This record gives sequence, C-alpha cells and structure tokens, in this order.
Amino acid sequence: MKTVLTLAVGLVLSTTVAGAQSLKPNAPAPLQPGINKSTIDSFVGTHYWYFDAQPGHVHIHCQFKSMGLLGNASRASATFTLYDAANTWKTPKVLTADVKAADGDFDGDMKKPTRLMLSVAPPPSGLIRAGGDYEIEATGAVAFAQPSNQDPIVGMYKQMGGYTSLLGDCKFNTDGTVVTTSGSNGSWKLFDKDSHTYVIDIDGQERHSLQMMPGRGLCDNDMIIFQQLR
Repeated sequence: MKTVLTLAVGLVLSTTVAGAQSLKPNAPAPLQPGINKSTIDSFVGTHYWYFDAQPGHVHIHCQFKSMGLLGNASRASATFTLYDAANTWKTPKVLTADVKAADGDFDGDMKKPTRLMLSVAPPPSGLIRAGGDYEIEATGAVAFAQPSNQDPIVGMYKQMGGYTSLLGDCKFNTDGTVVTTSGSNGSWKLFDKDSHTYVIDIDGQERHSLQMMPGRGLCDNDMIIFQQLR
C-alpha cells in the first residue's frame, strides 16, 4: 500500500463519540465508526487501535490537542503511526499542537483486504506530565469489529494517591472485586455509565467516587488515583 499523508492545522468541530483505546500492542482496540476519542499521557504510554481496510480508498483523519500545563496552553506533540498487521511498512506522522488542535490525514488505495494498525504515542516521558486529547476517524472502504463487552475499568492499575495507605499495584476484576499487592481487598461498582463514574471501596474504610478516563486511569477531577498499567 502506498500511503500519502497530508497535514493541516485547524480545529475540527464534531460531537461524535466512539470507543476506548488499548495500551497493549499485541491486543489493540477495535476502532469504531465515527470519531474515536481518548487522552494520551506521557506517564501512561502509547495507545493502539486497529480496523480492517477493504479494496478501495481509505481515509483516516486524526486530531491532537495539547492538555496544557497548569491550566495554561502548552506546545506538545503526538506521533500517529499507521502500519499493517504484518509490520511490513509504517507511516509515522507527528502532530504538534498548542492553543489550537493539529489535524492530519492518511489517504491510501487498497488492492486487497488488509488489517491496519494505528498507534498514538505521547511526547517523551519526563518529570512533567505531557499529552492531550486526540481523535481518530476512519472512512471509505473500511470495516469495523465489535467492541468488547468487558467493562473498561477491568485491568491493572498503580495507585498514585488518594489513600492513607499504600496499595501498590491493583487488579480490578470482572466480578467487581479489587485485589492489591499490599494485601488489601475491595470492590468496584459502576455508578453512572454516561459520565464513566465508579465507586471504589477498599477494605470498607476508604471509599472514592472516581471517573474512568481511557488512556489515563481512575481520576478525581484531573488527579489520577489509579493509573492504568500495560
């Protein structure tokens, strides 16, 4: 596939919302119809997506907007890389944004059905958290897999704060239980699906209402309490 990418800077106005990302390169998340939104974070790492291209023209629109620093606009970059599942070719492109969002487009003509992968890498990790919100939309000769029915909270996390005791790594299980490397146990329960709000109860002593932010973890406003792990 010969892939041509054109880059423009501007602001895309759209309210379409779609599914959640994956932090695992060997288990990417299925891209969904419409605009797929998430947040990239240098303290968390790269996101991975996939979809199936069909014979014909394929168009992928990407957008990135910096999260800023201490409430102020800050210049940051995200690297979007398109490649095939066999990893025989790669087309990376860096989108750099500050006050305004940066937009980029991948365009290509496919001759046969091909599974395409798309990774989104945050700025290099340093002492200061960097990243921002991004969007991906694939149109044209494309097919999409069904999203997983598993609750997005299920997985491994590292406790970053919010508790008087150190919990270490925490595993949120499908049955609503939470186990930790510290030996403490607890539970999780979905409180509000639309806002992705969960109630977390550890050892019946410290109860939190937290928002699940794909690509970051469970947060109290902008503070990460449980950071997602790969």
